[in-house]
Amino acid sequence: MRRSLTAAALALAVSTTAQAGDPVPSFKYLVTGNGQGFSVFDVNANAVKQFLERPYRYLKANPSNPDGEGIVRRNLVFDTYFGVKAGGTAAWLGGHAPSSVGYVNESNMIRSEQSVGGVDTESFFVAPFGYPGNGLVMLLKVTNTSNAAVPVTAYAIHNFKMGTASDPDAPGADGETVSWDGTAATETGAGGGALVYVPIGGADASTCNPNAYTTVQSGGSLTTQSPCSGTDIKNAFQKNLGTLAPGASAWWGVAVLFDAGGSASTATTTWQTFLAGQTPDALYSSILAEVEAYRTPPAPGLNAVETKVWRQAEIVLRMGQIMEPWSDAPRRHNTGMILASLPPGGWHTGWVRDAQYAIAALARSGHGDRAKDALNFFLNADAGRYPSYLGNVPYRISTVRYYGDGQEEADYSGSPTRNIEIDGWGLFLWAARTYVDATGDVAWLSATTKKGDTVYDAIKNGVAEPLISNLEQTGMTIADASIWEVHWGNRQHFLYTSASTARGLCDMATLARRAGKSDDIARYKQYAGKAADALKTNFIDSQQVLAGSLERLASGANYRDGATIETINWSLIAPMDAVASATLNAMSYLQTPAGGYKRVEGSQDPYDTNEWILLDLRSSAAFRRQGDSPKADNLLSWVTSQASVNFNLLPELYNTSASAGQIGAYTGSIPMVGYGAGAYELTMLDRVQLYEHTDCGDHDLMDYPDAGPVLPTGGDAGTGGNGFNGRSGVACACQGGGSAGDGAVLLLAGLLIVRRRRS
Repeated sequence: MRRSLTAAALALAVSTTAQAGDPVPSFKYLVTGNGQGFSVFDVNANAVKQFLERPYRYLKANPSNPDGEGIVRRNLVFDTYFGVKAGGTAAWLGGHAPSSVGYVNESNMIRSEQSVGGVDTESFFVAPFGYPGNGLVMLLKVTNTSNAAVPVTAYAIHNFKMGTASDPDAPGADGETVSWDGTAATETGAGGGALVYVPIGGADASTCNPNAYTTVQSGGSLTTQSPCSGTDIKNAFQKNLGTLAPGASAWWGVAVLFDAGGSASTATTTWQTFLAGQTPDALYSSILAEVEAYRTPPAPGLNAVETKVWRQAEIVLRMGQIMEPWSDAPRRHNTGMILASLPPGGWHTGWVRDAQYAIAALARSGHGDRAKDALNFFLNADAGRYPSYLGNVPYRISTVRYYGDGQEEADYSGSPTRNIEIDGWGLFLWAARTYVDATGDVAWLSATTKKGDTVYDAIKNGVAEPLISNLEQTGMTIADASIWEVHWGNRQHFLYTSASTARGLCDMATLARRAGKSDDIARYKQYAGKAADALKTNFIDSQQVLAGSLERLASGANYRDGATIETINWSLIAPMDAVASATLNAMSYLQTPAGGYKRVEGSQDPYDTNEWILLDLRSSAAFRRQGDSPKADNLLSWVTSQASVNFNLLPELYNTSASAGQIGAYTGSIPMVGYGAGAYELTMLDRVQLYEHTDCGDHDLMDYPDAGPVLPTGGDAGTGGNGFNGRSGVACACQGGGSAGDGAVLLLAGLLIVRRRRS
């Protein structure tokens, strides 16, 4: 069982006088990825300790257990790092604590600094976004910090595991072969695929001699030896960087490339095209320049610390999207899929729910092209495997998550029954409408999916109508596993599912208006209103507190649920409504020793009792809408300060048990994408009242007093620009009253962003 929606954490008390606790440095990993692969740097080892053959956890279904969690991708590296000899001092950099470590300019480039024999070394590790394959670039910069000239030699060692993989996270080293052709070394093994090591700037020696490590460590020189075959074969390079004058620097590097099909020549050719003859220092600059060109302006009003967290979140969202090319044979229907977490977090797989928060953040922050790719993934991937649970209606969006090849996954997670949950369907409609309104890309609704229907028809027939088919007479959605993924055997009528249905059908009415389908507007608005009315009719206790589920409310205990606060953020319950006030006051039942919120009351499971960062962030947004800025600021400040001492990354959970470690320490799956980076950006945009529109098909885009939550003054429709003039003065939030069908427009004075995609 995993987790589900709202968030996480706070070392502060959430009274209006509470102060955030001291942040806890607790996470010791940095990840780099480019949508086609991931590598993870272990700070304690000062080395790359993960190089994944694919960027997602599960490659495909296991033929021998089709309902299981699937075939797991391999981690192909034990470790890889540089070494340096400066004058008479030689050392491998791996295994030695760095003096400084972190991301370069909140990018996906990792930097580790150490001193060796009077020189300063900076090791950089990055999976370049511009490289169309699974690759890791290792760059070394050596600077002479002494007062005398120093001869410097650089080394790199690559201890990869290409053998069989009874444990995919630690494959074997059997049947390995390494060969050198004068420009690149290639390693293969019993596990399949080919690794290619390409020196950037050449190499004086390439060796697979098993004594290479000790030779360098003792100050000796390597000589070329190739090929080598056997068990646990390693490759090492040596490069003379010359004699460096005081203050002078030299660069060198290695590209580590993986081709799953075993073609070393394909990987090498692709790399050389990408490199285009650049020197290591030029490559360093061009990789960072590409990242900066991708960025859009952050939300206004951020302080310096918040800006760093925002910038890192922007790159986490980018790293979390699969960019492998679409393929039918082998099936790889995964282009655009967004992972729930990045590795080393265990949730680096394609959850529906998490992705919608990421999509909304991408669309509202000016990355409309990425949002559209993600939405298209859902319409083009392969779902609909479990209609018998859902009234035997065909459906388009998975009930839980996806294997890496784009097939729907059941997600038993060790339980006797599947996770069947349809809150993701309503969330998809929310994200789709957010994208269209943020970019003005109405033409997308008329585009053709890979399955041959139009986007609008796919959404209508594959998402909206199946949702309506699974509404009960009361207006509630059927009992399901919902946000906290309790599995079908424990299904309940969860408020979160009914709320996401109300929100989604309201947004479907707007999508109908955008697509010119006037006959559909009233239908979806009516059902949205019925679902929204059911929230107050069925889920409220005697104190007007919204309950997490109908069944828990009926039991009279343990029904407070952090997911209920989304009814406020989604404009289903007006923020000043008595129900909103009572529900937010009841969050005190969920307060943790760290100061933020757990997800439910009454459970002793650590997954339930730890603090959820998503809940902290979404609660912050809800408190702010109600006018309680002190609580909102405390929650947001806690999350921000925690990130600032943990490489600006955001976790799934904060620890709340002293027996498990320091209170407030990062735990769970780290770093989170939709529930972390996406939720953080949404919260920051809400803070300055740059809300998404929430009326139910009542207005055309040009009817709004602003041009939408994102206002580029140019750009192509569907790729981040919406063609509006960039009018300024107010931000629009369409806050409903008791139902989603009210369509009331509330104009809030605020800042209006003018965003442009940088070229």
